Amino acid sequence: KDAIDAAGTAGILFVAAAGNDGTDNDSDPAYPASYTSDNIIAVAATDNDDRLASFSNYGETSVDVAAPGVEIYSTIPDSDYDYYSGTSMAAPHVSGLSGLVKAQYTSLNATGLKGRIMATVDAVSSLSGKSVTGGRINAFSAMTATAQPYITVNSTTVDDTGGNNNGYADPGESFTITITLNNLWET
Repeated sequence: KDAIDAAGTAGILFVAAAGNDGTDNDSDPAYPASYTSDNIIAVAATDNDDRLASFSNYGETSVDVAAPGVEIYSTIPDSDYDYYSGTSMAAPHVSGLSGLVKAQYTSLNATGLKGRIMATVDAVSSLSGKSVTGGRINAFSAMTATAQPYITVNSTTVDDTGGNNNGYADPGESFTITITLNNLWET
């Protein structure tokens, strides 16, 4: 995590495969994808029907985007090629897209780059509730979209010290709700 954070300070986006256990990273974290560093973008895998791949880890708050990851033609040892499936096959799509976007928008820092990729996904119904964005990356949109805010909620807290102090907004109680937001779009 220290190395990932140092990379973020240097403006580097860290693309992480979400994992291939078919589990929810929100409740059963998979590292390094589940680290909370601002410069990590965690990637799930989709199949050729644009559905979450059966093996892919997911997480409504811990997995950011999805990319194709089933039967991906890739290099293998001895100068050959073969088809593989996994979130490790999906993550390079996001790495490639981040390189394209960074070449076009050179002033983006790591979180701005992550925000542009996340804000320009294609919403996919099968990914709703399975990732932060509920979408699969879209290179054309990431390269051509006009800047707009991409706001995420970092935290919410309820202060009910004037009431029964249980951390909830109970009926008849005075309380303060604090919401901390983060704009991930551009610098």
